[in-house]
Amino acid sequence: MNKPSQLATNPTAKQPIDVMLICALKDEYDQVLQVTNGLINPWHEHPDANGWLVANASFATPSGNPLTICTTHASYMGREQVQALASKLISENPAKCIAMSGICAGRRGKVVLGDVIFAERFWSYDAGKMTVENGEQRFQGDMLQYRPSTHWVQRMQHFNIAPNAEWLALRPQLPYEYQEDWVLLRLLAGDTNPSQHPACHKECPDWGEVLKRLWQKKWLEKPLVLTETGRKRAEELQLLHPHGLPKPAGFNIHTAPIATGAAVTEDPRLFDRLAENMRKVLGIEMEASALGALGDIHDIPVLVAKGVSDFGDAFKDDRYRQFAARASAECLIALLRAGEGLLPNRTARNTGILATSSPSLPSLSGIPRELIEVLAEQYPDVRDARALWQRAGGKASQVENMPNPRDLWQKLWQASRQGAAARPETILAEALADLPENETLQNYFAALKSN
Repeated sequence: MNKPSQLATNPTAKQPIDVMLICALKDEYDQVLQVTNGLINPWHEHPDANGWLVANASFATPSGNPLTICTTHASYMGREQVQALASKLISENPAKCIAMSGICAGRRGKVVLGDVIFAERFWSYDAGKMTVENGEQRFQGDMLQYRPSTHWVQRMQHFNIAPNAEWLALRPQLPYEYQEDWVLLRLLAGDTNPSQHPACHKECPDWGEVLKRLWQKKWLEKPLVLTETGRKRAEELQLLHPHGLPKPAGFNIHTAPIATGAAVTEDPRLFDRLAENMRKVLGIEMEASALGALGDIHDIPVLVAKGVSDFGDAFKDDRYRQFAARASAECLIALLRAGEGLLPNRTARNTGILATSSPSLPSLSGIPRELIEVLAEQYPDVRDARALWQRAGGKASQVENMPNPRDLWQKLWQASRQGAAARPETILAEALADLPENETLQNYFAALKSN
């Protein structure tokens, strides 16, 4: 499929951007440009005002308001490069959201190659202090975590893709490891040359590469003799799967922590060590935490989706790399389209809420961003929020100890719309008792009364 992009010779005028989508590498960026589902205006690739190559497109959303995306990639992978690039771009073209797609290493046994992981939190696992005790180095980690809002996490948890999506057909069907296991079992069963087996073309289509890997793992001696470790592996497989190997799992999407480190990882024990402090970690990559820090400072949400291209060890299956990058881009853009109403000021910009030129009342569908901002600013402390909630008739136990007041008020407002004793009109009435001159509260209260 040819890349649907157009190269411009001159930078276009600046346009409002909903999402700045950053990739670490060019091949990840190339897969973003292959995403066409919901595309309204085709990807337009051009140099920006400073000569940096970017691509813009707009996508359809459930609300009917197009979602604008600007994407690009760094020249080199790593936290420093990506953070510097993102900082420069958003300072010149402010965006409502920073996003990242691409590839990562996945936790063996918890994910399969090609799966996509939405990061519900991310942190630098190699940030901390190195000490020496009894002549041995010990690392003490500093887990400064960044995470999207609870609303975005919930959207991630409910996200699904159509089972007939065309891009799913690009996923390799049989990992090398499945083919290796099939060869080991045939040899254990007495086959002198599994390549002559009638099912070899189906069960081990990549015979030559698989054979090299079996030699590299020292499970076979050349040409086709099981080593002691190879025989133990085969016997274990036979015990676990007496009726034949199960087919590899299908494509799946996970919502889980992703860890960021400075180095490319080939350490099969790293996930076990990380799980001692973050038991649900499923992915490792090299950039996400830097974007998390940038978004935190600028108060911009950061959404990260990574496709599993390997398991962080020496035995890569590079056939999955392109698909993993494509799958992460497809899922991330689909998530952004479905959840575009959660982007800061998105509703206000598109519907003209409280615009001075329009006397119309604000819409109460979705999350009323401007109202949430007022409540978060006026009642930022959990104790203040709990007091207002109780005055409105709610239970104190419903107000969680959440550090971000915006997240807290989004959750409380949603609860008020879904049957909590504290109703939207009583919350606004009590807030107006404290802030009778606040125009935002007045407008939303009037909108509620008119419904």
